[in-house]
Amino acid sequence: MQLKEKIIFSLKNFSYENNKKKNSHIYSLQEKDIFFFKKKGFDSIYKDKEYSYLHTILNQEYDFISKRKIENSEEYEKIKEKIPLKSDNSFFCVFVDGIPIIFSKNNNDIILSNIYSQQESLIKDFYGKLSYNKKYNVFNTINNIFSDGAFIYIPNNILLKKPIEIVYITTGIVQKLMINIRNLIVVGKGSSVKIIEYHKCLKKNSSLINIVNEIYALDNSNIDYYKIQDKLKDSFVIDNTFFKQKKNSKCSIYTFSFQGKIIRNNLKFYSHGENAYSYLYGVSLLSEKQIIDNNTYIDHLYSNSYSYQLYKKILWGESQGIFNGKIFINKFLKGINAFQKNNNILLSNRSYIYARPQLEIYSENVKCSHGCTIGNIQESELFYLQSRGIPEKEANILLLLSFLEEILKSVDIYIKKIIYDKIKKKLDKLNL
Repeated sequence: MQLKEKIIFSLKNFSYENNKKKNSHIYSLQEKDIFFFKKKGFDSIYKDKEYSYLHTILNQEYDFISKRKIENSEEYEKIKEKIPLKSDNSFFCVFVDGIPIIFSKNNNDIILSNIYSQQESLIKDFYGKLSYNKKYNVFNTINNIFSDGAFIYIPNNILLKKPIEIVYITTGIVQKLMINIRNLIVVGKGSSVKIIEYHKCLKKNSSLINIVNEIYALDNSNIDYYKIQDKLKDSFVIDNTFFKQKKNSKCSIYTFSFQGKIIRNNLKFYSHGENAYSYLYGVSLLSEKQIIDNNTYIDHLYSNSYSYQLYKKILWGESQGIFNGKIFINKFLKGINAFQKNNNILLSNRSYIYARPQLEIYSENVKCSHGCTIGNIQESELFYLQSRGIPEKEANILLLLSFLEEILKSVDIYIKKIIYDKIKKKLDKLNL
């Protein structure tokens, strides 16, 4: 049975077993989404040219997996025992085939738990408030109906020294599996946190990983968020991440995409307070016939706020890169400084980049700019390095690393070492 048919069938037999309070906030949102899906279905994907490459996903066969099946499986219990967690260095939230099964212990500094285990009073002011926008998104809708997820809460005035690691593990026990994950992250006033999100595949498999993150940065808070999308050779990733920033907050998100059959990142920021600073960085290295699609949207709703976007891609083989960025500035605002840049290097005449930077401005007292470049390694720079005795391949790698350094220089030193190792391994395989 094709995925689209299986989703329709599953909705007819849908059970709210994860949510026992039938008048709860999550239940009401699920009910609303079922209504929207029955009304609109998959039409938006087939009508929207931006989603054309996703048609093949809907026509494939995928399975769902229930929480009960995981909990009762001896094989999954063995997997849990093998997961190496350095609990002294990080807080952990671990998903296995879409189910959050391991959390670090809560303390006064942090709450890590399953979203369904939380009291309604703690989540109802946040859950579903960002992801429900004016435009219907079928994958977001499906996610809310079928997902499990984590709740991460950091109280006011906590400077969290250890990072939070969100680990998505696909086991391959089910070869073609649709995984829906929905996380809610709230960082309190005056608090600071570093979050690292990454994937692990234990066996070769073709999964469809559908993730929604709702992230709140309250007054004077600071969030550094790292997404590492790797080891997903045969998998599809659809990631919808939403940020809402209050006054004097600072949010930096780094998206590193190194491997995946199709990766679509939808990243939306709502700048909801003065002196809110938003930094969006992206690095993509793809080969073969892989596709990376980065969509960003920044909505400036208050005066005196700042946003900075810098995305860089290195593509070879028959890979494709897409950058679709939009900055929206509302009426009567002033003191807005918004910058957007997308730089690309194509190492093959069969690779492809599509860039669409956009500014939509309804106020005069602002400073905005955007730009895009597409090119290859400069022969003059390559010749200079070779003339200094550096072999051609090493010279090419040095030039590519220098191209990315503008982003990498601001990365946390621990993360930077991991990212450098991954980039070097990718570039070493190139026939330069």
